[in-house]
Amino acid sequence: MKSFKKVALAGAALMPLCLSTPAVAGPDDNALIWSTDREISVPFVWWDTVTEMGAMMYHIYDTLVYRNPETMEYEPLLATSWEWIDDTTLEFKLREGVKYHDGSDFTADDVVKSYSMLLDPATGVRNASFVSWMGAVEKIDDYTVRLNLEKPFPAALEFLAGTRMAVPAAEVWDDLPKKPDGTTDFSQMPSIGTGPYKLASFTPGEEAVLTRNPAYFEGPKGQPEIETITFRTIPDQETRVAELMVGGLDWITDLPSDMIAQLGAMPGVKVINGPDMRIAYLVLDRLGKSGDTPVADVRVRKAIAHAIDREAIAKQIVGPAAEVVNAACYPTQVGCTDDIPHYDYDPEKAKALLAEAGYPEGITVEMGAYRERPHSEAIMGYLAQAGIDTKLTYLQWSGLRERLTAGDIDMAVRTWASSGLNDISAIASVQLSGAPDDICQSPEIQAALAKGDTTVDPEARKAAYKEALTMVAEEVCWIPLFSYSKTYGVNEALEFFPTADGFPLFYLAKWAE
Repeated sequence: MKSFKKVALAGAALMPLCLSTPAVAGPDDNALIWSTDREISVPFVWWDTVTEMGAMMYHIYDTLVYRNPETMEYEPLLATSWEWIDDTTLEFKLREGVKYHDGSDFTADDVVKSYSMLLDPATGVRNASFVSWMGAVEKIDDYTVRLNLEKPFPAALEFLAGTRMAVPAAEVWDDLPKKPDGTTDFSQMPSIGTGPYKLASFTPGEEAVLTRNPAYFEGPKGQPEIETITFRTIPDQETRVAELMVGGLDWITDLPSDMIAQLGAMPGVKVINGPDMRIAYLVLDRLGKSGDTPVADVRVRKAIAHAIDREAIAKQIVGPAAEVVNAACYPTQVGCTDDIPHYDYDPEKAKALLAEAGYPEGITVEMGAYRERPHSEAIMGYLAQAGIDTKLTYLQWSGLRERLTAGDIDMAVRTWASSGLNDISAIASVQLSGAPDDICQSPEIQAALAKGDTTVDPEARKAAYKEALTMVAEEVCWIPLFSYSKTYGVNEALEFFPTADGFPLFYLAKWAE
């Protein structure tokens, strides 16, 4: 194979170069360097919630439960098994023989201490809702723990598969570093995990270096193949692209559309399109709060749904990995179902429904948006072909949310990424449970979602969510559009699996032979 470090120099001249390569990237050194524009201030996701920090947590630490990124099934990791004792008690049997990076043993004491500290408001965890559902954590014996919840929380496994990891009680929590004023300095906590990689060095705002853990246990993550993983913060996008082209980087993401074709044509580089859990949808004023609006008529809302060619927008504008979404959830999420009423692209049916509603000459409505303008303009184009003229009001999210909360807009394009959580409660139960910006405001939908949110019986839960999603589809106050597509530029020798939640899992990556 042609040396990756020697290619792409001519193409790189198309962009301004300001390169500094403190480490060697590529398969020759079995080292991978990745970069985004984000700065990481603290090497713990509990106090710095950027995606990049979350990604590194999966490498440095392990969680009780592992969500397989391909099957999306839950598998044993630090816990070997689990059982719902009752609706508010979840018991875990822990894996024996696991060692932390410093050689100490993993036991129930570490789980109890870590989770108890995260639950303590004084610890100052960001996104406290990610842990507040736990309630009390109890040690049964050295390798058994119980979570005693204040109320049923059936999404517990999904949350535990995220960044709710354990760190050694004695080595970390019992000797917390202090600032000069005597308060805890969490940024100086030692980063000691059980994961496939160790944190070798960390420079806030600049770089983190991870090295392979040779003593990593046999488990669902597998044994990592790449020796060293380095994250670098490079604020300028063109510099990141240029460094990829000359071999200073192996992995970048969020490529601008005007660079994708150019980058994909360069030797030594390949472009990968992967799924993205973020979905786009339309919300419509079914209650007529915005005044004498035509969208208060369900026939008009159905006409709007039939007028949009979601497949064309997904594939031609959003990206190759984008997919049409038919329900108020991401398709892989626990509790999501496609077995509900659909509104396929049919502009003639849309016109007929408008005429039936008393608008044979069409309607004019106001549509709000706050993200990708080309997506909204494509929606407007299809609506116009069916006789639905739209006035686009493009706002910052805060401004659009104010108008949604006030109920003074006909409809709006919204998006939601579910915080990477593969559970329907992270989207439908957030967006449709009566919050001020819930434009549906349906007590019946809210009741069905509440039922699904509070039962740990899988079949009963599925049934409750299907009931809720069916009502959403029939009311047509929340029209699912499409999922997003995420683009990566990578070293052509890198075998990389893109995940829907956006966390790059480099312990699954390897260099092609």
